[in-house]
Amino acid sequence: MFRTLDLYEAISENWHQIESIFSSESNYTIRSQVIASQVRLGETVINMLTDFESAIQKESSKVPVPGGGVHPLTRYVMNYIALLSDYSDAIADIVSDWPQSPLPESYYKNPSHDENNPPSEIAKRLSWLILVVLCKLDGKAELYKDVALSYLFLANNMQYVVVKVRKSNLGFILGEDWLLKHEMKVKEYVTKYERMAWNKVMSSIPENPTAENASGIFQNFNVVFEEAFRTQYLWVVPDPKMREEIGAWLDLNVVYKYREFYVKYRVGLNLVIRYSPEDLRNYLSEILCGSVSSHSPDR
Repeated sequence: MFRTLDLYEAISENWHQIESIFSSESNYTIRSQVIASQVRLGETVINMLTDFESAIQKESSKVPVPGGGVHPLTRYVMNYIALLSDYSDAIADIVSDWPQSPLPESYYKNPSHDENNPPSEIAKRLSWLILVVLCKLDGKAELYKDVALSYLFLANNMQYVVVKVRKSNLGFILGEDWLLKHEMKVKEYVTKYERMAWNKVMSSIPENPTAENASGIFQNFNVVFEEAFRTQYLWVVPDPKMREEIGAWLDLNVVYKYREFYVKYRVGLNLVIRYSPEDLRNYLSEILCGSVSSHSPDR
């Protein structure tokens, strides 16, 4: 497709020169042939875009990506669309007469959006292609038996999409509203992962513990923490920023809560206490990297 777009752009960029060189009436046929060639190139691009969308929809792999990482389909589609965005002028011209985008108008509505400045046709078209792959990813998330891992998979892939858009010409085409909307979706997925993956660990320490039940709480915490660690030590978050944010959340919601309990009730319970707060922080720093820990928290 990119060679076809190169040819289309070459005609557009040199059209004034072509008109000047072949300006006489006797050269009308040449000018007409150039115009016809560009029209055919545009039609070819539209057919290729249609085939590209169809290929995304027909992708049928049933093997979950290990650790909930970024799916190859996400990488391929987003890299392809990012390259397309470098031909924004040509594609904008080509799709201007294409039938209306299948996306409903509500998809673009945003409280901060200027109704007098609606999204361009190219923004609608590229948004649609991204939406097609996101819908495919929703289906692939269902391949995971662990619901927390399915949300981590969705978060990883949505984050990849958002970063690719923000760092390419797609960001200018789709706009800040689109980016903010999808960044919020990443946060929603991450929050669901955090709650589902770590709820048992957090709830193992009650709000109002007592010295009488402290021993049992420590023992229960050991069990649920080790279970969570074993479950997640091969899970992965490729994006460093997102992994850091999840780490900060774990520090606040798991390590900090455990530290408060540990400091208050550790005396005399050395036989049942397996972890200091620093031990927890060290173990948690090893998850979501997609590799086996050099040491397990099991003792």
